Amino acid sequence: MVFPNSPAAGTMPEAEIAKRQDAFTARKTLLKSNPSLYISKTRLSIRQLPLFVTDRTLKRLAIHAIRTFDAEVEAKTREPLDRSEEKDDTVSPAVVARDGKKKRGERETAVIQSKVVRQSEKTDPITGQGKSKGYAFLEMRTHKDALKVLRFANNNPEVGKLVLEWYKIELGEMLEKAKKDLKAKRENKSKAVEVAAVDSDKEEAEKPVEVKPKADSVTEEDLEARVRKIESGLQEKQDGMRGGRTLLVEFSIENVQVSFLPRLM
Repeated sequence: MVFPNSPAAGTMPEAEIAKRQDAFTARKTLLKSNPSLYISKTRLSIRQLPLFVTDRTLKRLAIHAIRTFDAEVEAKTREPLDRSEEKDDTVSPAVVARDGKKKRGERETAVIQSKVVRQSEKTDPITGQGKSKGYAFLEMRTHKDALKVLRFANNNPEVGKLVLEWYKIELGEMLEKAKKDLKAKRENKSKAVEVAAVDSDKEEAEKPVEVKPKADSVTEEDLEARVRKIESGLQEKQDGMRGGRTLLVEFSIENVQVSFLPRLM
């Protein structure tokens, strides 16, 4: 929480300070109103997220945050976790449920799940997924990991530049794949028409016989449009975070009566 009289508040617009104060008050009221609610130690809620951020970008931010936090602590430019925090060995309920088992091919990282909340009725023309609602959740492996991400990413004006840089890299990879898909589609289309010699008393000329390709929901026109949209996205000028806004990162409020596992299935 960034309080009005704290050093961090000095660099924030008044509207941002008020927004965080209101969120803090609302969380306190919500927790008091329902005894089934509690604050998770491993799940973070992230608000004011740029709409272009993907699950992959969010996961990359979390991993970067932990590495940078540790590097800054080693360089003595950041305060480390305090003694009680270091002693807290809380791990994600998802890790406990797995009982040490890993999915085949899974790489073990500090991030159990990164999930951008998206609309179901509107689609992002570039990703093909629902449009982002501007908030997300991160499930971290341990409480210590979650603390590091929160302290690095919350109210950090540099985060906007980082996620925009990573998103542009993602767009470049999307563009490369879309162009490959388009090329393959065109090649398959040309192969779909085969010329077969038709011998009719040796008097008829060779006639082309069209072999219809298998039905495909993605057309050549769809792929061409996708390439154009991604290229447009790469050329678009963005500033990451707008109007002096920064990420609002908090430990998520959970309901003890709701199973955690379905969210990660």
